[in-house]
Amino acid sequence: MVTRRRLLLGAGAGAAGVALGAVGLERSPSTARAATPRDDRSREDAGAAGPYGKPGRLGIRQVIWSTETVDPYAAISFDDGPNPEFTARILDDLAAAGVGATFFSMGWAAVRHPDLIRAIIAGEHEIGNHTWTHLNPAALDSPQIREEILRCKTEVENLTHTPLIGFRPPRGELTGSALRVCAELGYDAYMWSIERGPSGVSTPAAVTEHLVDNVQAGDIIDLHDGIGRGTFSPNASFAKVLAARREVEVQALPTVLKEIAAKGIRLTTVTDLVRHSTPAAPASPPSA
Repeated sequence: MVTRRRLLLGAGAGAAGVALGAVGLERSPSTARAATPRDDRSREDAGAAGPYGKPGRLGIRQVIWSTETVDPYAAISFDDGPNPEFTARILDDLAAAGVGATFFSMGWAAVRHPDLIRAIIAGEHEIGNHTWTHLNPAALDSPQIREEILRCKTEVENLTHTPLIGFRPPRGELTGSALRVCAELGYDAYMWSIERGPSGVSTPAAVTEHLVDNVQAGDIIDLHDGIGRGTFSPNASFAKVLAARREVEVQALPTVLKEIAAKGIRLTTVTDLVRHSTPAAPASPPSA
């Protein structure tokens, strides 16, 4: 039986739309256009098996929460950036600890801070797709989520000249439409098994204690180097709370890196973690 600490296999679900929906920067999850009967008609016209009526032979892609490892490895990752307040400090801490990480970057922020994106690459870290503007995938129709993922891919890869390694959905909302786009792009979807822990702003000591006490080999740690949708309304109350939470994570990071290493766990990128992991066991066939 496949356990939570196994690789979870996810096949793309839902049909993709045939047109790219324009995603304006002012749109929020609450104002994103809902699917309409016309959208349903477009999906039907596209063909259930694949876009434009073509067969949907997209193979098998993985949805990875955590793994079982051969050696004591865990992955560390950062979402929602890059952000001048956080990203460079995180890169300095990672370099001091000799740790490689994965940054799931928001395309809009990457384009506005190309120096930070290039610094991530120069530090031998890897970059994943975290959509263009961090809209909630659950509030988007198929063309909209396609545009969010594809625009991030195009714009960031134009900066880095390096392929993005995979996808992490904003808010952890992994929809069938997003999975289908991932399959078309050859992306695995990288989720996570451990977060910062304490709710609210909290303290660096509390975040450190949670992460160090709970991390195990095979985990994927999810932290942040940006504030996602708060980027577009930095003076809003929710954005200020997010910034305060991120500051606590950044302050905790040097001690987190040191104490996890002292536990004998080596932190690395998500793709390197998978390389050090055992294959997922095939699911048992249903009994007659």
